Amino acid sequence: MAREVDRFPGRVFAQRRKDGRTDLEAVESALRAALHQAGAAALSELLQFEVLAADQRQLPSGCGHHAQYQEIRCKPILTIVGPARLSRPYYLCSRCHVGQFPVDVELDIENTEFSPGVRRMHALVGQQAPFDHGREQLQVLAGLEVTTKSVERIAEAIGADIAQREHEEIQKALQLDLPVLAGEPIPILYVQMDGTGVPVVKKETLDRQGKTAGQPAHTREVKLGCAFTQTTWDQEGFALRDPDSTT
Repeated sequence: MAREVDRFPGRVFAQRRKDGRTDLEAVESALRAALHQAGAAALSELLQFEVLAADQRQLPSGCGHHAQYQEIRCKPILTIVGPARLSRPYYLCSRCHVGQFPVDVELDIENTEFSPGVRRMHALVGQQAPFDHGREQLQVLAGLEVTTKSVERIAEAIGADIAQREHEEIQKALQLDLPVLAGEPIPILYVQMDGTGVPVVKKETLDRQGKTAGQPAHTREVKLGCAFTQTTWDQEGFALRDPDSTT
């Protein structure tokens, strides 16, 4: 694991003796690659899970039966320090024939070959630029080789998960599943709403007419609202907003 890192200084000095120059960017990239290789090797050692004791070789199955331990199976996984290898127990239910990898669930890598850290990177670069540009960013900034399709797929999956959670929160609010607030009754309460434009990416404004005729839209409208109370009026009879009452 440390052999590649140990050899690195010798290669740098050999190059300097050969041509009298030091390419700092090349040295940085090579050192990062060597450290990533060592880190991935160490991580692979940590991801070797042993066979459980005889009395722990079965798990509950979704059909109500039990899944029995079958064997240790390996799985490649891309981590933030590079490719690593996971070895973990596999369980199979003889009734419904559904297999289980409980370690995958524990490590949050079920049905994926990307670690949580790498998936977060995918989502970050995927929301900032075109997916192929995101792939290039991961290669340059993190030294990770991924495909354009993986950036697209993971960014969209995480976005869909966020949207689903937001939808669930909205549904809770619509169903009045809200905290109970205790306080004095409010005799008069005002609610105001307005809208403003928020810049978005091009795909969010497809087929939408802009403010200028013949020009596409560059923004989407977002609603803003506030609630406040009023208990007094001015001399002309117009309501006066209570100080510090606006939410």
